[in-house]
Amino acid sequence: MIASFNAERLKMRKRWANWILVGVLLVILVLLGYVITYVIFTNPPKGFRSEVPPSVLKKEVFPENMVPNILVGMETIGAAIMIIMGGLSMASEFGWTTIQTILIQKPGRLAVLFGKLLALALTSLLVSIAVMALAALTSYILVQIDGSSSSFPPAEALLKGFGALWLQLAVWTAFGMFLGLAFRSTAAAIGGGLTYLFVIESLVGGLFRNTAGLKEVLKFLPGINANGINATFPYTYRNPNAVTTVLVSGTRGSITLITYLVFFVVVGALIFRSRDVGA
Repeated sequence: MIASFNAERLKMRKRWANWILVGVLLVILVLLGYVITYVIFTNPPKGFRSEVPPSVLKKEVFPENMVPNILVGMETIGAAIMIIMGGLSMASEFGWTTIQTILIQKPGRLAVLFGKLLALALTSLLVSIAVMALAALTSYILVQIDGSSSSFPPAEALLKGFGALWLQLAVWTAFGMFLGLAFRSTAAAIGGGLTYLFVIESLVGGLFRNTAGLKEVLKFLPGINANGINATFPYTYRNPNAVTTVLVSGTRGSITLITYLVFFVVVGALIFRSRDVGA
């Protein structure tokens, strides 16, 4: 498994698509999550109305709100990027017909699979570190430009926020890899994953969050549970215009995401172990 992990780590480092995906994620985080938000609230457009003054709203991009600002942004774009990365890692082996070559070497199927999983877990960890570091740097620069004062959250809150971020990115990565195993097609894995994320999680979950009966079903979706975790990291100010119904608690959300992570790994391993790997 270690040999498979080292080989997969090398492939992921050499694959330019991974670097581009991470670059896109970081650029969107800085531009949309910080710079554009700060510019809008510093120079609000005509007709801008809010119960909270823009001078308070721009605290969203200051160090004190680093954790919730990151987690909110990662619910969509972060999830999408990690689904693509996970799907590309597994499904591309079938598309390039390299999986047969790998399996006639010394490692067995499960060794190959868990080597990939370790490499993806490491990747999601490094992405989480990069996101946190860049967000911290950007928020610090913006508060200095603004001439305001703002402190970073306590170390305990930062560690919990980092754990929440890593767990969510790891789950979406494992989901992408699971789809790659199930479909054995890069296009199908990525397309199916993104369709689920933006149609089921974002659209259906957003529209029917308060619908009796259906909301009980939504409580089992990974994105809804991630939202429950993120709600435990509130902004330092209250914005009545941004109230969102939270369906699950942070504890339940964490347990559910861990369950999904185990499910994707175990069922993916069963599929990979018993299924024909031919094209």
